[in-house]
Amino acid sequence: MAKQKTLFEQLKSNELQDVDMSVSTLSSKTLRVLGIIGLVLFIGLMFPNQRAINENGEDVRQVNIGVLWMNESIKAEFPFAILRPEPEIEQEKQTILKNTPFVSIEQSNARKETDKLLSALIVACENDQIDDQNPLSDRIKTILDNFTLQSKNTIAQILIKNKADILTEFYDKRPLVSAHLSGLSDTVFVRTSSRIDIPLSKTIFSDSLQLEKYLGNLFGDRLQLQVMEKVENILFEIISPRYLISKELTQEFKQGRLASVPTTLGIVRAGEILIRKGERFDRLSALKVQSYVNNRANTGNTAYSWVILLGSIGHAFLILSMMVLYLYFIRPSIYANTQQLFGLFSIIIVAPILAWITVYVNSLYPLEYGVIVPALSMLIAIVYDSRTAFYSTVVMALLIAGVRGSDYSVGLAMMIGGMVAAYSVRDIQSRTQLFASITYVFLGISLSILSVGAERSLDWNEILPQMIVAGSNAVFSPIFTFAVLYVLERIFPVTTDLKLDEYDSLEHPLLIEMNEKAPGTFQHTMTIARLAESAALSIHANALLAKVGALYHDIGKIPKSEYFVENQINIDNKHDHLSPKKSASIIKEHVTDGIELAREYKIPQRIIDFIPMHHGTMLIKHFYAKAIELSQSGQGPTVVNDDDFRYTGPKPNTKETGILMLADAAEAIVRLQNAETKEDIEAILNGLVNERMIDGQFDECPLTMAEINEIKESFIRNLLGMRHHRVTYKEIPDQR
Repeated sequence: MAKQKTLFEQLKSNELQDVDMSVSTLSSKTLRVLGIIGLVLFIGLMFPNQRAINENGEDVRQVNIGVLWMNESIKAEFPFAILRPEPEIEQEKQTILKNTPFVSIEQSNARKETDKLLSALIVACENDQIDDQNPLSDRIKTILDNFTLQSKNTIAQILIKNKADILTEFYDKRPLVSAHLSGLSDTVFVRTSSRIDIPLSKTIFSDSLQLEKYLGNLFGDRLQLQVMEKVENILFEIISPRYLISKELTQEFKQGRLASVPTTLGIVRAGEILIRKGERFDRLSALKVQSYVNNRANTGNTAYSWVILLGSIGHAFLILSMMVLYLYFIRPSIYANTQQLFGLFSIIIVAPILAWITVYVNSLYPLEYGVIVPALSMLIAIVYDSRTAFYSTVVMALLIAGVRGSDYSVGLAMMIGGMVAAYSVRDIQSRTQLFASITYVFLGISLSILSVGAERSLDWNEILPQMIVAGSNAVFSPIFTFAVLYVLERIFPVTTDLKLDEYDSLEHPLLIEMNEKAPGTFQHTMTIARLAESAALSIHANALLAKVGALYHDIGKIPKSEYFVENQINIDNKHDHLSPKKSASIIKEHVTDGIELAREYKIPQRIIDFIPMHHGTMLIKHFYAKAIELSQSGQGPTVVNDDDFRYTGPKPNTKETGILMLADAAEAIVRLQNAETKEDIEAILNGLVNERMIDGQFDECPLTMAEINEIKESFIRNLLGMRHHRVTYKEIPDQR
């Protein structure tokens, strides 16, 4: 037996190991600290650190209608104009551009010129010839030369009869305008010679479409179709509009109306109280305070700029310190893993960046309610865990509120929406479950909006846009989460429960091969999977991970299945011909072989961890005891080193791997000892738990004693069910 190390030797060994580790971990620790400092500075710069403040030091840029002002009253130090909100001004300008009437110019000689040309057309058609003095254009003359004499006579007769009606219809009753009526505003302005614009309804005008219909009624029954089309083209050229739409005058008119849009709502005199302590902001008082701050900032007073900048960085530091302390004390495994730590902060930092963008993007909709905190919370809950997601959501909500200048209402909505989103995917088992979270997210954000809106007496017109953006956020977040998870699972070494679910299938090639080559191990695996899943459910651990880990924990027995007792059916035990040390070496190889097989089949690392951890550094007692017997009898080595008979580990470091270690041993020992009563099984379980605890196998495992007791109770229920006795059924006697 190997000599046990003294306490001093263990401490000395650990000290030397720590010295070696310090060199390798120093850089990662430094990297983590520098990364956190950089993150604090980056977010601190996004805070409104150059914001003007009043004489008492209160932050007054972000004010909202209905908010109760609990700071000291604000008094104007100088006169200033009350500025209208930019979105409101822009909306009014868009309305003007959309509704500004067109401006037209009257052609006073249009009727006379049309009369002259119609008469010339009649003469040309009657005489069947056109002299050089005829005012018709060369194009019209060319068209007329190709008409038959009969067609010309018909045209002349119709025009002689209807010329007066045409002039009356399109110059007196419904004057012809140069543009289509469908593209004009309801009112058309007519510019007079004295530059006065007279408004007229567009219903009193006619356009080319009505002229075409009129001419069709005149000539349609008397002329062939081809001739009719050519006659219409001639008359379109001859009958000129009485009113011409002028693009230049219309644009000039629009610019004049745009210039008249007011940008201010009045003047505030020096000494006037803008908001009193205990008053709620209404629209006017909010605009007064915002205008006061803008004017004060434009004065160039930067006496507090560095102080405010340091305060903003300190503000960001305090919020992020909540997350850092949580990770350091509650989730040290995440904090110690630089990749996981920076991955988590990379997700969190998206929220303040989007919030910062919403401050500087002008929109008619409240884009701040579209910050995808629910998606980020779901992502953290799936990739990390729900508790980390809850803490991250609080931090993200506070950062959003801070970046937007103490915007409490948005921070509250994002906090509630993110928390219900994380809760909705806490136990996610399928990708379709993501879309069920749409309802939860929308309810969470909308209830916050409605509650704050009711408290502040906001109009429905102000609440509705917030609800629309919140609904869009609720729909987009699950889709975004699904897309990001798809990328993470295939590019990075990230294994979510959704990915694990793909391996919960007996049709996987490794399990099929195990069933064929190691049927005893396969049956053992099925039993262990059921035990592990049930025990994980009893302590609220990850049941899917425990089950899938159990399915693949013994795949290393496939290459040498005949060396394991459960597969030795109708064959001799091969270990009878091997030395204990060699047998132990072969038994230990199923761990390394299992890891190699798993990597060959690209099994995720979360599942691979179960292969070495389900044995930890346990002693292979059977062959160790056999080696000692041979040593004592003089048939083996005089010194037996227990390290040669121990698995290489590592020890279980999660609840699920700890459950598998107990399940694997429990099933084997209960089956070996043929235990059938609850008392027998309970005694066996107590023994194997005590043995592993004394051996230090649970030193790195987060299982508590209460949880271990729950696991034992679960094992007892399941093992009793597996080993129940069946009734001996009687045979029907022969009645002959």
